[in-house]
Amino acid sequence: MTSRERFIIALQGRTPDRVPIFDHLFSRKLMQEILGYTTELYDGKVQVELASKLGIDCLWTPINGFCGIEETPHRQNEIYKDEWGVTYRKNGWPIIAQIDTPIKDRGDWEKYVMPEVDTPHRLTILQNANAANKDELAISLGILGPFTMLSWYLMDFSTLAISMYTDPELVHEMNGAVVDWLLKAVQLAVQKSHVDCVQISDDWGSTDSLLISPDDFRTFFIPYLKRLVQGIKALGVPVIMHNDGHIWDILDDVVDCGINAIHPLERAAGMDLKTVKERYRGKVVPMGNVNNKVTMASSNPEDVRNEVIECIRVAAGGGGYIIATDHSFHDLIPTVNIMTLIQTVHEYGQYK
Repeated sequence: MTSRERFIIALQGRTPDRVPIFDHLFSRKLMQEILGYTTELYDGKVQVELASKLGIDCLWTPINGFCGIEETPHRQNEIYKDEWGVTYRKNGWPIIAQIDTPIKDRGDWEKYVMPEVDTPHRLTILQNANAANKDELAISLGILGPFTMLSWYLMDFSTLAISMYTDPELVHEMNGAVVDWLLKAVQLAVQKSHVDCVQISDDWGSTDSLLISPDDFRTFFIPYLKRLVQGIKALGVPVIMHNDGHIWDILDDVVDCGINAIHPLERAAGMDLKTVKERYRGKVVPMGNVNNKVTMASSNPEDVRNEVIECIRVAAGGGGYIIATDHSFHDLIPTVNIMTLIQTVHEYGQYK
């Protein structure tokens, strides 16, 4: 069974030959140790090579223009703007946090022009990954969701929070425009390249609670998330939602939007894998739950082994589980722990 077949079968809630492995490969240290070199930009071809050598079944490949991922290299601490008018200070890899946003009020929005969807660079990472994908990995196209686009990208969180009460129609207008743009981008990707699934990244929670009230999510964001999910699925592509944090209070609503899988079930935020598996069996596939802040970053690979075995024990039965950390492989994780995760899945994740 190929990695693509294994991943898609599990994403459909069925039983493949073993539990598939997914993760965001956000570590240049890991790249150096496995491949012997690093890249300045997030490169689709190199990410495929890294995933193949590690034994990852599905590769995350964002659309170009995603959330601070650079199109051209910048010097450390250099300040620059992207095509969305978002301002960054180069301080990370591959995702860089913004320091200023283009929309402060309705006047800014009325003058704002969304980037063109169909540009020569929009699908560079995706197309380079597909061209290099000789081992038939599953390819997950990465896009942002409407809440993150407004709270972290076009606006900042404070501006959004105020606008929901001073100019709620502005928030609805922006959400509608964002979803229109995202659906066009996904349609472009499906038409011009290969996409096995789409991952919507839209973080709604801290480790303790939602970032805004459940009612505000239901008023301002759930309808737009549902339209985005249903629009993607109408293209024949399943949908994964990446949603960090403690999201229990709104999880029923998220599942009801029609997503196929929920990621990453952040352990530190109290997202219990066993509960998710039991509550949503037959509705949504759980992905993740291996603690990447404590367990994966520990000095004891045996801790990783035990947590991976626990995840498999509580969620793999009957299929419909994809193992991953509860965010990404990052530079603070020892490579031996990453290899331990993968080896343990091969040892204990087989379906008889």
